[in-house]
Amino acid sequence: MIEIQELENLEGLENPELSFDQDELVEELSEAGKILLDKASWIKNIKIENKVAERERFKEKRKEGEDFRPDFEYREFPHDEEKLLNILDQCVKASQEISEQHLEKFGAEVISAEDMREFFSEIFEELKLFVKLGANIEDEKAWRRYSEKIWPLPEEKTVENSREKVEGLESQEMEKNVSPEELADMFEDELDRLGVEYDVEIRDTGGCYNIPEERTVVVARGDEEKRYYSRPEAEMLTMHELFHAMRALNGFEAGRNSGFPEILGLHTPFYDQTEEGGAIFREHATGTSFEDKEFDYHLRLIAAVEIAESDDYREEFSEIVEKLIDLGGSVDRSFYLVARNREALRHHIYQTGYYEEWKDRDEKWPLLVGKVNSEWAEKLREEVEADGMFERPLVGEEELFDFSY
Repeated sequence: MIEIQELENLEGLENPELSFDQDELVEELSEAGKILLDKASWIKNIKIENKVAERERFKEKRKEGEDFRPDFEYREFPHDEEKLLNILDQCVKASQEISEQHLEKFGAEVISAEDMREFFSEIFEELKLFVKLGANIEDEKAWRRYSEKIWPLPEEKTVENSREKVEGLESQEMEKNVSPEELADMFEDELDRLGVEYDVEIRDTGGCYNIPEERTVVVARGDEEKRYYSRPEAEMLTMHELFHAMRALNGFEAGRNSGFPEILGLHTPFYDQTEEGGAIFREHATGTSFEDKEFDYHLRLIAAVEIAESDDYREEFSEIVEKLIDLGGSVDRSFYLVARNREALRHHIYQTGYYEEWKDRDEKWPLLVGKVNSEWAEKLREEVEADGMFERPLVGEEELFDFSY
């Protein structure tokens, strides 16, 4: 039997059997979730290694009028799939042992042991899907199957909305004169306005992102060359990326007084669509959404839907890229969207989350309690309103949405 902390050394373990302290079961499941999220993460484990080279080959073939089928090379999955799935199954089984006694010490009022059993089981079931997706990414059927389970496709009305709106928008060239250093200063200024502490780092990467477990938001310096930003893009990214950071911080703080662990700020079941939809809602609420980005979000959704509806990804690759180009996407961006969806078929979730979860919702604060989806937000709302083990968001609607430059 091994202790939860030993999961950090996953590769050195043979046939691991987990030992959970029954008195600290919720805390230990949370810690296991944190460690195993790092191991199972699709973001870390899935990458097309030759994307740039294939993009250039595509452009050359297109210029010559020749057929192109991508020959992507994927990052090797770094873990033993069977071992990792076995560990996650043990965590699912342990989740079923949560009792009302375990919740009493946190002062739970509405959320039941059954709710918490479901909560933790769903976390580990989703991580199992991450593992299966990453370990079998080269298998097109597996990629489609696991992607759709993690990121279900949008409603038809959401698809039609994007198809209609993309026709009235244009991709625009804007002067890019904001440096990564200046963008980092903008992030710092916004954190000061919000009155919270959260680290900002500049790293050699293509895109900005949040690392909740490190309480760090990353400004992209660029990977192929140094990246510069337009002023509208810099303002939008400040709102967007720090929305992710504040949902994490709110989740860390939600159970601070009750002693409930920080899992609400790290990962909860199937929250990704709500997460990205909320970031877009903040862009609109703060007036930092702009035409070029709005166009791109609609193009992302169309790309994902076209791919999902295709029969053979490689055979239809060029056809889908050309559809995006015909809609106004650049050659590079259109290629990138179709390629990136082959890593994770998820780029519809931005508009899906915005239109289906955020846009017409009256009360937004339950969605800010942590990194939660709409279903869990309602359960947490009841617990908050009953003065139970969770508190209202540290950074709420007014601070996040009632602001403009």
